[in-house]
This record gives sequence, C-alpha cells and structure tokens, in this order.
Amino acid sequence: MKSILIISTAAVGLVLLIPMVVGAQRTPSTKPALAQRTYTNPVAENLPDPFVIRANGMYYAYGTNAPGEGYRVLESPDLIDWTDKGFAFQKTDTSWGRENFWAPCVVEKDGSFYLFYSSMGRVPAGHLSHRISVAKASSPLGPFTDIKAPLLDFGKAVIDAQVSLDPDSNKAYLYYALDMSEYTNEHGRKESDLYVVELSPSLMEMVGEPVRCAKPDQPWEGNPKTEDCWNEGPFVFKHKNTWVMMYSAHGFFDPNYSLGYATSKSPMGPFVKAKENPILKKTPKVSGPGHNSVVTSPDGKEIFCVYHIHKKLTGGHERDLSIDRMQIIDEPDGSVRLKITGPTRTPQPAPSGSGLVAPSTQPAMK
Repeated sequence: MKSILIISTAAVGLVLLIPMVVGAQRTPSTKPALAQRTYTNPVAENLPDPFVIRANGMYYAYGTNAPGEGYRVLESPDLIDWTDKGFAFQKTDTSWGRENFWAPCVVEKDGSFYLFYSSMGRVPAGHLSHRISVAKASSPLGPFTDIKAPLLDFGKAVIDAQVSLDPDSNKAYLYYALDMSEYTNEHGRKESDLYVVELSPSLMEMVGEPVRCAKPDQPWEGNPKTEDCWNEGPFVFKHKNTWVMMYSAHGFFDPNYSLGYATSKSPMGPFVKAKENPILKKTPKVSGPGHNSVVTSPDGKEIFCVYHIHKKLTGGHERDLSIDRMQIIDEPDGSVRLKITGPTRTPQPAPSGSGLVAPSTQPAMK
C-alpha cells in the first residue's frame, strides 16, 4: 500500500452517540454512557521531524530521535497512544553514516519498506558531510539494512529526504533540501533550498537531473539578502491532478519555525507558494510547529497533519510529536488550498475510527 501518498478527501466529521428513549415504560440504564475519546498535544515525546505511515492496520512513526545511532520507531493503533518498539535502523561498524541521523522517510513499495534518510559520513574531500541513503526491510519495524549508502552525492550536504510515489503513473520522486551548511546564496548568506529528482523503479538511481522547486522568497520566511534562511522538511503528495508540497521555514530551533505549502500541476514543479502562508505557526502556548507529514485517521475519513513542537516555548533542539486535523479544499477555480486546525494544546476529539472510552478513562480537561 502507498499509505501516505493517496490522501483521502472524504468529508470530515465526528459521530456523536445520542441515547434514545423508546417508550415510557422502559427502565433507564444505569450504565454510564460512553464518551468520545480525546487527545491533547503533544502525543509523544522526543520525535523531531516526524514521519508517520500506516501499514498492517497500525501507525509507525520515525524521526530524529536517536541522531547518534539511527532511528527508533514508535507504533500506535490510533495516532494517540504510542509505544517505542526499539531501533528500526541502527548503524553498524561498517555503515557509511557515522553521526547526525536526521529526518527519515519510509515508503512501502511492492511489499517492501524503504527508509530514506540523511546522515553524516566521510566524503571524497575527506570531511564529514550529510548525504541521503536508502535502506530496506520487510517490516515497518525493521530492521532496515542499507542497500545504497550514500544514494546520491551532489558534492554538497543534502538532508530531509522524502519520496512520493505517483499513484497514477507509479513513478517515484525524491524531494530533499540542499542544506545551508554547505550552500551560500548570491547575497553571501547561508540558505537551504528544496529540490526534486525522479527515481528509477528500483528507487536507487536518478532519472534526469535535480530541479530546484522552492527557495526562501516569502516575507514570513525571512530576508535572504540580509539573513540566513531556510526552506526544508518537504512533504509532497498528489491530490487529484495537483501536487501539494508542504515545507517548513526558519531554523528548526527557532520559535518562529512554521509550516507553509505550495502547489504544482507537475511533480517536478514549478511550485507556487500559497499567499496565506504560513498555515501553522507559533502561538502563546506553542513554539516552532513544523517539519510535518500527513496521514489519515483509522477509518480513513479524516486527514491529520503530524508535526513537531518545541518542548520549551523558547525553542531549542528538544521537540515532541503533535497531530492536528487538516483539510484539503478544492476551490471553484481549480486550485487547492490547505487548512490546519492548529496548533492545539487543548483536548481534541480523537481521530475518527479510534473508538470510544468510558468517562473514567478520559483525560482531564485543563
């Protein structure tokens, strides 16, 4: 299944259970009515750059949660209750990547699972630098084993790999960020830009040359002439005949780290950024919401944006996992618009299809 790529756009709604009284002679039940479950963000700790898929009826979350060793995987039946299942991928003595394992992506293709990730290893110039690699496993829990490391080498640091499979053509596209650590723009400032390249059916070779599909150029992203700027963390999916690219801007450590999106009629671009960006940004109770993925609820009726937030309102490296509802809106003129109900820090209805609980087990309202 291509769980993260074929996004359901069914109407979003919650079902309320209303007790019915039939006949005056009935004796009222003494059992307490079941209540709609709720959740409160964050739903899991220590999961920067979260990437979530659904497979075999369960959700699996990967992120920058063990950057010195590899990637631990969390498992959940409902996007709310998460269990750490250990390492999905862990470096060995012979691994190319040695440190800074960042921002993973997992896709399922032909019954196998592929982990695309960035890590620092020694490059021909002799220094350590980030490159993208790919590993393979028969289960979303792993263990993933490198099949090509590094996968690509453009001579500069690249991070934040995300592979999107076209559900119509079955072609694969790799989106990634040219990292600011080794790139300077025409104004002499460090900058992270987003690129895309088609992959072969084996997912291990490039088809054609990479194309730049986004750079910091909206006011909310900063001024690339006078300051270092970022476009990073791409998540791209196809909605009908439109490709939607979600991305983050500002440094991941900055409370202003926020989420925007752009659209195109081609997976290779050009992508046009939405005028209403950012669509997810800091609030008095939330710092740095961003670097997202997208997944549907257990019954497929709702769409959720999965993202990280800072543990502290002052920003920093520590980040936790949050989820909030997202709408994909088809406008009369044929354009596509995204809307996220968030970032939230108050109790929210559980994802549809995740079941009901007795009132005694409900989280306390704050």
